[in-house]
Amino acid sequence: MFKYKTGIILIIIFSTFVARAQFNGGIHTNGDKFYAELPFEYVYDKIVINASIDGVEGRYLLDTGAMCILFKDSTQLSFTQSQEIRIGDATGKKEMAQLVVSRNIKVGGLSYQNIPILYVDVFEGPFKCLGYKGIIGSNLLKFGAFKIDWQKQYLVIADSYQTISGKEDKGSKLKVNKQQSSPFVKMKINDKDIKWVLIDTGSGDSFALWNKTADWLLKRDIISTPVYVSDGTNSHGAWGAGEYDSQIYSEMNLEIGQSFFNDAIIEAGAGKSKIGMKVLEQGDFMLDYPQKRFFFNVVEPKKVMTRSFGIDIIMKDDQFIVNGVWQGSKADSLGIEKGDILVDVEGVSFKTKSACEVFLSLKDITEDKEELSFMIQKSEGEVVEKYQLSRIKF
Repeated sequence: MFKYKTGIILIIIFSTFVARAQFNGGIHTNGDKFYAELPFEYVYDKIVINASIDGVEGRYLLDTGAMCILFKDSTQLSFTQSQEIRIGDATGKKEMAQLVVSRNIKVGGLSYQNIPILYVDVFEGPFKCLGYKGIIGSNLLKFGAFKIDWQKQYLVIADSYQTISGKEDKGSKLKVNKQQSSPFVKMKINDKDIKWVLIDTGSGDSFALWNKTADWLLKRDIISTPVYVSDGTNSHGAWGAGEYDSQIYSEMNLEIGQSFFNDAIIEAGAGKSKIGMKVLEQGDFMLDYPQKRFFFNVVEPKKVMTRSFGIDIIMKDDQFIVNGVWQGSKADSLGIEKGDILVDVEGVSFKTKSACEVFLSLKDITEDKEELSFMIQKSEGEVVEKYQLSRIKF
């Protein structure tokens, strides 16, 4: 529907060299050669695996855009090594968080020790509805290579891509950052190299463009002016919803690895450019952190596009709030405004359900619809009005 973006990019703002060194620590105890296969779920555009952090077993999000995280809601543990550091999320918000050292993390029979993790309350917004114990991030994955095999529905983790594929291959060059070992790959928009872009398995987006990069491409006539502009966003980070404007661009040709996506419709906003699961789900992909290689080859690419009813919706304080309206859309012409409250979609009243019950049911209600009825309460009063909205056209 008016999809939620829950890309949990976490950028560590280190105050001391000691904190930086501590975060980059940890070892794996699997020997020089290791290999493991484990099944995964793919729900709400997220890869979910079973894992264990310090004995807390359960469902963990596989997120290359984040470090390892354990939610305090899952358990109450004490750690011998702990400190407070400042963390920035995908929306640019910064909060203090507890950095600890996990004694043992187990993934698919593999074992990792002394991995620095964040030990925090579960994130606000729709993320808290998904039932994760935490996140398995790049500062653990960095010790080897991993592959997503969509046909077998398996995550494969090994010492190298050669162990997984059984052959040498060039692939694409990967850059691994120093903060949390997040992976970046070069890509092109309309044949123009835009340098390093995050591979973000924690994002349910297709491709999100950094607005500063969009401005740079506009000045060079590489892309055309945006077809729609919103005064807000539907993006959620670790510390809440985003508070920035968004733009939609059309007629974009994307080159990612060995794959090409023509006539894409993409969204731009704050935060670095990133490749999300709506693109990555189109083919098997593999990352090798030590050898800095990325493999991704889509045989029959589907069109990359943004779908919207002209409004950006966020989940805040157990309500669904209009956080942006796309200029020139029907929603804009009907007078829907930022701050209005959504109380019903397609006859499903939110008053009798919890916010999480609503969130978990909305995809099935709205995904294949081209037109929806919305009951919206104006922000300045208790008047509720009905609006019939269609998906915006390109």
